[in-house]
This record gives sequence, C-alpha cells and structure tokens, in this order.
Amino acid sequence: MIIKKINKDQYLLRIEPNGEFFESFINFAEKYKIKSGFFYGIGASKEVEIGRYNEKKKDYDWFKLKKQLEIASLIGNLTLKAKHLYLHVHASLEDKNFKTISGHLKRLVIFPTCEIMFFAFKDKIERKYNELTKLYLID
Repeated sequence: MIIKKINKDQYLLRIEPNGEFFESFINFAEKYKIKSGFFYGIGASKEVEIGRYNEKKKDYDWFKLKKQLEIASLIGNLTLKAKHLYLHVHASLEDKNFKTISGHLKRLVIFPTCEIMFFAFKDKIERKYNELTKLYLID
C-alpha cells in the first residue's frame, strides 16, 4: 500500500494490484495507531463479496463475484468493535455492461488500483452490540 500523509489527520492511500482491501486498510490503521475515522474511494476490483442486511434473518445475505468491476463509489468508517479495529464499508460497483451492484462489503480484492481518502478522528469511536438488530452499532 502507498500511503501519503496529507496533514495531521488526513491520508491518501493507494492499494496495490491484488491487494485485499480490508487486510490492507487494517494494516495501515495499526501501523499509524489510528482507531477511528471516515473514508471514501474509487478504483477497480477483480473479486468481491457484497451483501445486504436481511431484517428477518438478522444477518446479511452475501453474494460473491469474481470478475472485473469498477468501484464507482466506496465509502465507510473505521471504528472499534469489541476492542478490535472494524471496517464498515459500502460500495457501488459496475460491470463491463454498466450494470451496478451496491451494498455492504465483506471482501474486496483490488485490481488494478484503489485510491482512498481517509480522515482520522482524534477520539475513538466504539460499537456496541444491539439485541434488536443483532449487529454492532456505533455507540
């Protein structure tokens, strides 16, 4: 990953070809001792696992794709969940026929690149388990 510190709390990140988004991002946050923040990005991928929350199941329905997809929009936050770094990421992805799929990301393998603008927060933001949704929500 290429990391450029723009100022005290802002970073421009570029994930290398074949890099896994979540692994790369968590490694960056650990290296710079960042606990919370917000980001957005663009790029392209070759493998994705994306889903949507199913209210009846209180869980996600997941869908895997192994093909080239444009990352039209990537947005999310970095928080702490049970004292561990946690990424909550949504994406809008487009295939070669300009068909779009959007949702909650679980896995994203980059190819050829992914460019991220990250804004670190001074305070740590934590998640707390919510019995109604069965999710960890920002507290």
